[in-house]
Amino acid sequence: PTHRSPVARRRRTYQHRAWAQDEPAPDRNRVCSRSMVDEHRIPLERHAARVLPINPAGEVLLLQCINPASPEAPFWVSIGGGLEPGEDERQAVVRELWEETLIRCEPADLRGPVQREVVEFAWAEYDIVQHQAYYLVEVPDVVVSFARMDAIETATTLAYRWWSLDALSATTEHVLPNVVTAIEAAFTLRS
Repeated sequence: PTHRSPVARRRRTYQHRAWAQDEPAPDRNRVCSRSMVDEHRIPLERHAARVLPINPAGEVLLLQCINPASPEAPFWVSIGGGLEPGEDERQAVVRELWEETLIRCEPADLRGPVQREVVEFAWAEYDIVQHQAYYLVEVPDVVVSFARMDAIETATTLAYRWWSLDALSATTEHVLPNVVTAIEAAFTLRS
C-alpha cells in the first residue's frame, strides 16, 4: 500500500547520462555559472548519494515526490540527497536514509554502488546537474516515518511505498526511468 503525506503533489523532470565507474566525482556541491538563457534560474552542480532499501519480501522502498514548479505531476524516486561537506557517499546514504525514513543502517551494510549517473533537472528556481551513485541495503521489516524530514522535504514528499519488481513493471504511475534502471542493477547484484 501507498502511505501518503498531506501535501500538494508535483513532479521533477530528469535527463541523465551514464557516469563511468572511474570518472572522478566532484569534491563538493558547487554553484555553476548562471545560464544565459534565463538569468532568473540558479545553476547548481552537486554530488549526491541514493539508496535502494530492500525488505525481506524483496520489495524496494521509494518515495513519491513533487517539484514545487509543477504540482500536478507526482513521481516516484529513490531515497537520497546531496553530500554534506566532509561526507563520503556511504556516510551520506546512512544520513539520508535516517532523515527521510527513520531507517537505520551502517556504511558497512551498503552494497555498491550499483549505478552511477549524471542527471540534469529543474527544481524550484534551480537548474541542477547532479552526479549521483546508488547503493543497495537489505533492511528488516521496518516502520517508515517522515518525522525527521526538513521543511522542504516534508512539503515535497507525498508518500512512500514498498514496490515489487512486478508492481514496478505494471504501474502506470511515473517512476523515474533512471531509478528503475538502478533498481534492476540492485536486484541483479542481489542474485
